[in-house]
Amino acid sequence: MENPSFDAYQQVFGLACIANRAGGYKGTADALQLQLQYDLSFYLNGVPPVEVMGQTAPSVADPLATATLGSWKLVWGPALIEEQDQHGKATGVADNALYVAQCDAVAYPGGPTLPTYVVAVAATNPASLYDWETEDFSVAEVVNWSSYNPATFSPSAYNGTDPYISNGTATGIKLVLGLVSPPKAVSPNTTLEAFIASLNPGKQSAIVFCGHSLAGALSPTLALYLKQQNKLGAFGTSLVYPTAGPTPGESAFASLFNKTFPALPEGWVAQTGDYQSWNTMHWNTLDVVPHAWDELDLQEIAQIYGQSTNLLTKKTLDTLQRLVIKRAATSGASYTRIQNQSLPGTLQHSDKLSTPPDTMKDYITQLFLQHVSLYSGIPAQQDSPAVKGLILPQPLPQPVYKPHKKLVPHVKAVTELDMIIRIIEQILAWIVSYATSVDGTGLEEERKKW
Repeated sequence: MENPSFDAYQQVFGLACIANRAGGYKGTADALQLQLQYDLSFYLNGVPPVEVMGQTAPSVADPLATATLGSWKLVWGPALIEEQDQHGKATGVADNALYVAQCDAVAYPGGPTLPTYVVAVAATNPASLYDWETEDFSVAEVVNWSSYNPATFSPSAYNGTDPYISNGTATGIKLVLGLVSPPKAVSPNTTLEAFIASLNPGKQSAIVFCGHSLAGALSPTLALYLKQQNKLGAFGTSLVYPTAGPTPGESAFASLFNKTFPALPEGWVAQTGDYQSWNTMHWNTLDVVPHAWDELDLQEIAQIYGQSTNLLTKKTLDTLQRLVIKRAATSGASYTRIQNQSLPGTLQHSDKLSTPPDTMKDYITQLFLQHVSLYSGIPAQQDSPAVKGLILPQPLPQPVYKPHKKLVPHVKAVTELDMIIRIIEQILAWIVSYATSVDGTGLEEERKKW
């Protein structure tokens, strides 16, 4: 087989993007899991058949996928969780998702060719209030990493000495480690930790943890946890490739991660591409999400796309900035990025998008483009040329469904516009719930528009 067009960094990032497909649907947990499994069958070999969709045998990846990603096999999962909201009602979306893929030979730029396992963690689901509130925005309290136990942790006061992670990151790791591969998935009825412990890959092998957005915080934290629990010793090389993530913890935690996972494995040659670093969080300079939760970075988010001339939009963004700074500061810890590499973002313009933002829809649409599309590239539109991605030169090929079946019964697709509107609703509702009554009056009117 010919070498894939993507290098190892791009292959890993592509696998993380595939995990994010879980966020493109609504439905029950069982139906959503089957949908993700069905989607994976286009990209990966060995995905068990989803019988309700007419599949009868394990998948053979589509040539369009292998031409870019290479030949990868599903070896665990996919697994996901549908959480309950504050009223005990199921969210109807995948709040966290995960799978593991394996390739017999990955050529690492500047390094060796190794058999490789990739642990792909899904990003924030834009439709999941649970993700936003319980994992992304839960930074006012911190958890001591030195005594962290995913099963029994609780927040504690910051002591200024030990490494700490946000309560949201601690919760996310608990949920990811608690996922169990379903009976009709691969390596059924096992957790990720148990699956990794069962492997005997040999010292000439690698394991890579990856994820975007929320998973850009969870993937390095998960890798560090498993490393410190001596779960990765069977692998000769352990790597992380997080993208667009908020900071998972404060300065001592960042230092601990950086020391445990140096940016360049010993003996490997450094690469020249901005996106070509291991154990490094890569982030678009115009992406709001990785500006959280360092205070200086947060001070940029209200005007990151230019100052709005609409007074209500400006007030909303100023209030959002003030509230997130206050929330991060409440922890007492100084949130600090792990070793990282910025990628040069460019503002996107169109007839339907005002820049600077006139409305919250303009702001969130630009945010969505910067946080999602710009990393993978934007295909040419009728009125605009293609935009090369910051990591991928172009988006992954999309599944070709045969015989034109796309959705598992009881699953509904979520459009990009649906996601943008949902993000606006989530953010405005969050602002209104935490703002003072003076701030909240006008913002409540803005929220009602959506």
